[in-house]
Amino acid sequence: MELKHYRRKREILADAAAWYLNAFPIERGKGGVNRLLGTFLRITLFEGIRIRLLNPLEFHQKILLLGKEVYEPEVTVALGSLLKPGMVFFDIGANLGYYTLLASKAVGGGGEVHAFEPAPAQFRHLTLNARINRAINVKLNNLALAESSGVREMFLSDGWNHGTHSFAKVGGVSKSYTVQCTTVDEYIARTGVARIDVMKIDAEGSELLILKGARKTLLDLRPRVIVFEACEEHARAQRYSTSEVKEYLIANGYRVIKLDSASSPTEADAASPETYANLAAIHTSAESWYYEALSARLAGRAMRKYATK
Repeated sequence: MELKHYRRKREILADAAAWYLNAFPIERGKGGVNRLLGTFLRITLFEGIRIRLLNPLEFHQKILLLGKEVYEPEVTVALGSLLKPGMVFFDIGANLGYYTLLASKAVGGGGEVHAFEPAPAQFRHLTLNARINRAINVKLNNLALAESSGVREMFLSDGWNHGTHSFAKVGGVSKSYTVQCTTVDEYIARTGVARIDVMKIDAEGSELLILKGARKTLLDLRPRVIVFEACEEHARAQRYSTSEVKEYLIANGYRVIKLDSASSPTEADAASPETYANLAAIHTSAESWYYEALSARLAGRAMRKYATK
């Protein structure tokens, strides 16, 4: 997949909304306008991907709305470089569908995207965004993935970042919601998925739980690359450390590196906790493929290739 435009395509309404919410000097009334915009505002990203925002003032959505910087550049570049037609991608913690839609375009009609999002408001927008983009190769799952199946309480975040829903109470929590959980292994057995090429996990501290629920999948299907977020604060809230995630993956045949959009990736220290980092676990059988796929980025050319001209 060639991402012709990393930054958001310029649109009059989106530009006006971005200017008002970000630069207009009078703050009064912005909350009401933000809620109104969340009911209809759509923006266009690279490759013609359209996405409807839920809360334009929310931290991550504001980045997309402003369009002045690349959204999670190291993750976007990695996934955009790795995903090819016919591949199978798992998006665990899909939120509004940014990576789900990127992957849907990249893998095409011969590929599959399995998206998981347990939070009700985010799942409604994820479903809408998949429909807007006619992403018929996406399988939407209103489920949480964990180490075991069953019903569990999820705490819903509020305030500046609505994307930090978690099984543990963290800052900004306003209420909780009961969600249905399953494991990756159970999902694979039920759906008959025969392969996973790339997996992305952004689950606000549940990464180790999800991977423990994928024990058989890691052994049998050997996903080639697992891109995941590591945040020690969120991990500690669920009574483990990010170092345990790295050690678990290494024990299952993976090499863990830090993703960095500005330089070549470096080996992650397995014993050292990660304050915050985006990491990639590469199965030992797929290392040559991984570095070949990302050769442009490793040579420092990717950001120039994908930058808006």
